[in-house]
Amino acid sequence: MTTTIPARTGGIVRWPALPRGDVLATTAGLTTCLLPFLNPAGPGNTAPADAGILLSILLAVLWAAREHLPIKLPYAAGVAGMLLGGAVAELVSVAPGRTGLVLVQDLLLFAWGVTIALGRHNRAMISAITVAWCRTATIYSGVMVVAYVLGINSIAGVTARDGVRAAYTFGDANLAGNYLVMSLFVIAACKHPRSPGVRKIAYLLVLIAIGFTGSNGAMLTLLIGLVLSFAVTRYRNHGAVAGVSALAVTALLGGLIVGVVMPRVDLTAVREHAAGSIPILRDSVGRSANSSSQRATIDQEGAGLFLRGDAIGYGPGRTKTTLQATQAPYVKEAHNDYLATLLERGVIGGIGLLLFGIALFARCLRLVFGTLPKPYAEVVPRAWLLAVIGPVMATAAGFYEVLHFRHLWTWLGLIAALVLVMQDQAQQQRKAKS
Repeated sequence: MTTTIPARTGGIVRWPALPRGDVLATTAGLTTCLLPFLNPAGPGNTAPADAGILLSILLAVLWAAREHLPIKLPYAAGVAGMLLGGAVAELVSVAPGRTGLVLVQDLLLFAWGVTIALGRHNRAMISAITVAWCRTATIYSGVMVVAYVLGINSIAGVTARDGVRAAYTFGDANLAGNYLVMSLFVIAACKHPRSPGVRKIAYLLVLIAIGFTGSNGAMLTLLIGLVLSFAVTRYRNHGAVAGVSALAVTALLGGLIVGVVMPRVDLTAVREHAAGSIPILRDSVGRSANSSSQRATIDQEGAGLFLRGDAIGYGPGRTKTTLQATQAPYVKEAHNDYLATLLERGVIGGIGLLLFGIALFARCLRLVFGTLPKPYAEVVPRAWLLAVIGPVMATAAGFYEVLHFRHLWTWLGLIAALVLVMQDQAQQQRKAKS
């Protein structure tokens, strides 16, 4: 923006419009840099990124109004269903707890995704967000790895509660691992840093940082993502036969490992050995049996709570307080988006989650099979690797509640923007032919 002084025409003050959304692009990029910094949390689990999200939403409204830009609402049907389910449960449920803040958070994150989707009108937004994400994840991982190795626990986020697992500035080791796994595929999709040598260093730093979190869920989703990335890349580079063959081979190998190798492995002995090994293995693999048992108990109690209740739900964020009120033997949050949605938002919310998943799946498929316009392909050269994050997060939703992760909605907004760009390109081509 060259000036902040309003122009005066015919005695009427006219403020200049935002120049192609560059101010919004800068704000969204800076907000993306703040995504990892969640601890210490503010009131209502707020974080520095939330201020950037609110400012970005405000700038987006102003920019869209002044430039008369059409605003799309990606995932609107699914989000509306989940919001409606939560609101209905809030009104009729007698379970203890307050849910209004959760619904506000839902709306805020949805608006953040819609804001990023405006990147269809300005490539600078997509560039700012992706470059900021890749650089932040790389530098962040390097700093955190050094802090962990040097034993600076205040930075590495190592606490007595989690043993030697690093939570970094997330306050939760699993959340940190999830962000880093997603970041690895964002770096691969955007090919940023541009230098192959520097990019390999970035991969290494992120992988080491993931390892230090000791998150078994992060390791599982990383493996799933790598397998799918291999298959999808083979398809993009060598055609459908190569892609299907790669997926079939990996599925066969996985089946052999699960059906032939694993039954011959004494998992208890492996876990016991890990428990007596180096601290990071002790607090990751060594605790896997206990962790799996706890999650099975949580799922069992949650399923029983759902069956004993009704189709309305107990209200967003009320799983733990409801379990306490019913004197359940193991009181925890659901740690599972699928179960939590049914418990807290009822059948209406469950239908909303299904619609949300279908909309996301369709967009991921579009990225796998479609082609971005050249200007956007220069920003995200391997957009199909962004689509791989879909199954990764769908898997993670089985043992985390990922729908309130800020980095998830940042990625959802990017996916929506790129698919809208593809649709705009297809529409222009149809008009040109007619």
